[in-house]
This record gives sequence, structure tokens and C-alpha cells, in this order.
Amino acid sequence: MRLIRALRAEHDPLAEVLLKIMSTPELPSSFAPTRGVKRSSPSGIGHAVPVDMDSRLELLRVEDPPQLPHESVCSAGVETQLQRVLKERREVAKLKKLGLEPSRTVLFTGPPGVGKTMAARRIAVELGMPLLILDLATVVSSFLGKTGNNLKQAFEFARRQPCVFLLDELDAVAKHRGDDADIGELKRLVTVILQEMDLWPADNLLISATNHAQLLDPAVWRRFDITIEFPRPEVQDLIALSRAIGMKDDPMPAKWHGVLANLMAGTSQSDYVRQVDRLRRAIVIGGREEGERLLTEIVEDRSTQMDKAGRKLLALSLVRDVDLSQRAAARMAGIARETLRTALVEDKGL
Repeated sequence: MRLIRALRAEHDPLAEVLLKIMSTPELPSSFAPTRGVKRSSPSGIGHAVPVDMDSRLELLRVEDPPQLPHESVCSAGVETQLQRVLKERREVAKLKKLGLEPSRTVLFTGPPGVGKTMAARRIAVELGMPLLILDLATVVSSFLGKTGNNLKQAFEFARRQPCVFLLDELDAVAKHRGDDADIGELKRLVTVILQEMDLWPADNLLISATNHAQLLDPAVWRRFDITIEFPRPEVQDLIALSRAIGMKDDPMPAKWHGVLANLMAGTSQSDYVRQVDRLRRAIVIGGREEGERLLTEIVEDRSTQMDKAGRKLLALSLVRDVDLSQRAAARMAGIARETLRTALVEDKGL
């Protein structure tokens, strides 16, 4: 692969001949062309992934083809905006006919665990394009100037073929240049990113994600064609997520998902999935009784962070969906038993 890179730099056609031979599936695994690239993929990225010259670790993680662990679930507003991005990409010919181009750069903002990375992966899947993810752990170097060079290499590689390029945790390398707490090296990275974004081709899609949008440099903000804010999930979002992560012969009772959705609303999708998996493990190992004990712990812990209306809905769900007594449900949810009785009567009346 070093020889191929050297020949390519000299524009020697032998480089492509050697690469084709290296990509032949019949070759032994010891002749694998490069780490992180799946040669069986339909897109067929044919370039060696750039590496940091000191650590020799790759600057990008390549998912080719990308795969979703489960169906992506977004709020209605986010879903509408994602569909617009996808439609633009699918109707490129119509846009170019009128001298227009699709959106080149998209910024995802929002708290951790709300589905930003999953949405980027979903876009790559639906467009049938490889997903390239910048590996910040490798890109950021302790040596002066090396981080900027690594960023340039990563961008140059991503521009060579149609792809979705994901810059996760963008605020780590694109902070506001007026922040006196940062050293000059980090400020120079902003200039590198701005230059590379200006060179970004319309055939590819650049997606950046950040949990701290307020830290981004204003000039970086202006380079994005579209900004999509991912909110914390509501109850209906988590119920939809429960269907997406459903499994055959699920040990967790289906009605428990509603209880957990009420508890975890306003947190994050990843927190919800984590609690579902905890309950599943508890039931598999200790039976339903152990699962109920763990659910009780989760309810008592989360209910203290809910307002009175939320605790009342939680108590209703515990009676209806978990078959708890009114006394136990009221105690766990932290409301008066009489309040629960009244709520149950009103619920039946509806």
C-alpha cells in the first residue's frame, strides 16, 4: 500500500493495477489492502485510509456499507428536515438542470444520546453511500501543526469519492476563536476547517454533530447550509423507539415499555435503551420477580425528578400496565393514594 501511494503521487497508472490486484477476494487475508475498508461493499472505496504519521493509526473509520443496529427514531420535526435532505440528494438532476446544487453541509445539534450519529448513519444507508467518521482520538496530536495536517488529509480523502462524511464532536476542533482559554493551535484548526468546508464538493454530504453548539465559532456556523436541532425525546418518541428495538421472544413485558417511556421522557434515547437492556437482563437471569424489583428501583429513583402531573401519570401506568396495587403504585410514584383513586376514576370515565 505504501508503494501504491507513492506511485499515485507520481500519477503512475501502475498504482491502480496494483490496487485492483490487492482487492481480489481470492487473495489470502494477509494481503488485505487496508484496515477499515470492506471490499465487498457496493461503493468500493479504492483508496487507502490516511494515517497519522506518528501513531500510524487511521484518521477515519470507514463503514462501507453502513448498517443501522435498529430503525432510527426521530421527533416529527427532525424527521421532516431529514427527509428534505434526502429528497435533495435524490433529486440532484432536477436541481442541476436549473443551476442549483443540493445542500452540501448539515449541522446536527442537541444533547448527548438523542440520535444525531444514528441519523447520520441512516442518511448514508438510505443514500447507498459509505459513511466516513473522523476519529478525533487519532486526528488530535500533541505535536504543533500535526492536528491541522491530519484534518486536511481526512478531508482530502473524503472528497475523492461520493460519501457521507461525519465530523462528530465538532466543538472539539472548531471552538470560538475568541475563547482565551484555548491555545493558538486550536484556533488555527478553525481556519483549516473553514478552508476545507469551502472546498467541499456538492456530490458529497458533510454532516457535523455537536452537543455544545454554543461553543462553535460563528464563522463555522455560517458554513452550514442546514442546521437541525435534535430535542430530548418525549413519551411517544420512546414508545416508537421501543418498537424499533423490539426483539423476538422479548423477556420484558410489552406494557413495561409504556411505564419506562413515562419515566425516561426528557432524558435521551440511549438512556432509555440502556434501561430496557438492564430490565431484560434482570428478567432473563432472575425471572419476572427480579425484573419487578429492578423496575421498582428505577421508578423510585426517577419519580423524584418528575412533577406532580408526571408522577400521577406514572402511578396510573403502574396500576394498569404492571398490575401493582394502588397502595404500592402511589408509594412508588410519590403521590397520595386518594389522588391516584381519583385519577383512576377519571381515566375510566374517559
